[in-house]
Amino acid sequence: MKKWHLLFLLITLISCNSNKKKSVVDSVNPKDTICVKELEDAKKDLKNNKIIYCNYTGAPTHFPLRAQKEMDSILKLYNIEFRNESSPCVVDEKVNYHCYCELMQEKIDEKFGEKFIDSLLFISDSLHVLKNLDELYYNGSMAGSWDKPALFPGDTHYDEINHSGLQKAFDSKVIYPKNYRYSNNANSLTFLQVYLDIDRNGNAKIYDYHIEFFDYKTKESGYNKMHWEYLKKIAFPLIEKTKWIPAKIKNINVNSKNDITIYLK
Repeated sequence: MKKWHLLFLLITLISCNSNKKKSVVDSVNPKDTICVKELEDAKKDLKNNKIIYCNYTGAPTHFPLRAQKEMDSILKLYNIEFRNESSPCVVDEKVNYHCYCELMQEKIDEKFGEKFIDSLLFISDSLHVLKNLDELYYNGSMAGSWDKPALFPGDTHYDEINHSGLQKAFDSKVIYPKNYRYSNNANSLTFLQVYLDIDRNGNAKIYDYHIEFFDYKTKESGYNKMHWEYLKKIAFPLIEKTKWIPAKIKNINVNSKNDITIYLK
């Protein structure tokens, strides 16, 4: 029986070791002198109880942290410093650019748990949004994006541009005139694009629009112009007189800037 206990313990230990993440210290290329130097600096700082959280900025997917002040304040409660770490636009796969920060992150995960930083980012962003409820958030901006876009009643999924509920409501009301020129399926581009702000109470206000009619086969554009006002009279009241479900950040309703599309026949 003792042999079975010993075998079970051995299997458990092997399993734990196999699931253990490989450290940047073990994977560094000795010829990568910059990385080696950064690791030495990180080890020295850690020995002196200096821990740093790195927020990556600079690359296309790494935006400045809008809640930097809040995050910095919370990290200080745990004796952790905040640092912005720039990322290169052009990446060489043979080079590790963030060895110092990677080792620091490993030690933070070991000491506080792997979900620790994510939880602090959630809290700090929530605090920032609550302190800036008058801000207008836009998903195309560097530091003002929302987590979930605004929804029109009847929308079946989250989509910042296409709103199935609005499209269905528009299609049920529009009656295309007899002399209206219909699109030629795949050969045509026909839509009404509307630019609007939706406040955190769900009220929409249109500030601009664009109507596109283009035939790829004939290269014609701008046709059906005599019907543009009619199409606007159907679409605009639907948008502005309907109560939207506001955009959200961390489950908090926020003001949002939106570009939405209604497809035309």
